[in-house]
Amino acid sequence: MNINMLFSILGLAGGILCAIGDLLFDLKGKGNKKLGTSGNIDSNWVHMAYWRFGASILVAFAGDVLLGFGFLPLADQLQPVKPGLAVAVAVCGYVSVIAGFFVHTVLCIQPIIYKRIMEADNFELADAVLERYYKAVLPPFFIGYGFMLAATVCVIAAILTGALAVPKWFVLLNPFVFLLIGVGLRKAKPDTFCDLPGIILPSLGMGMFGVIGMVGL
Repeated sequence: MNINMLFSILGLAGGILCAIGDLLFDLKGKGNKKLGTSGNIDSNWVHMAYWRFGASILVAFAGDVLLGFGFLPLADQLQPVKPGLAVAVAVCGYVSVIAGFFVHTVLCIQPIIYKRIMEADNFELADAVLERYYKAVLPPFFIGYGFMLAATVCVIAAILTGALAVPKWFVLLNPFVFLLIGVGLRKAKPDTFCDLPGIILPSLGMGMFGVIGMVGL
């Protein structure tokens, strides 16, 4: 098997694993409410088992490692025609998967803190602690999403200019389009789509870079 084909498959597999990690962390069920000063607390956390958050971090770690491979075939295909764009895709993709794991991990830590404090039935303390925590990790959130956006824009530019030999409609295969689909479904029918499929779509969108790599070979 061609090494770029293998890396593309690994990239797709990484997106699927990250989606499983999302399910473990964020499948809260109906009746969940946003609480706290910044609305970053979910009421249904208290009903979720501790093991889910640790398992979610582990699965996301494996998924993000594999996602990183998915950018290598894209960079390799771009190198002969757009070397600068190839470097941008490789660098932004690499940083974005590291940032993705960071974001996922810090999000999973929040419910662990909340559940433990709420065992003492002290919501005021839980809110105060998580508010400080939330503000501390917010800057890397934006930096990470910035690199993910940059990687996506680079791939879109490569497709539109013909530097990647894939159909033009493949510009839709990215995490931000998938995120918009999830948000749209939730807005249209919040009772039906309170959790799924919105929580897994951005991860599957990241996995689509592997699909683009496969088709472009």
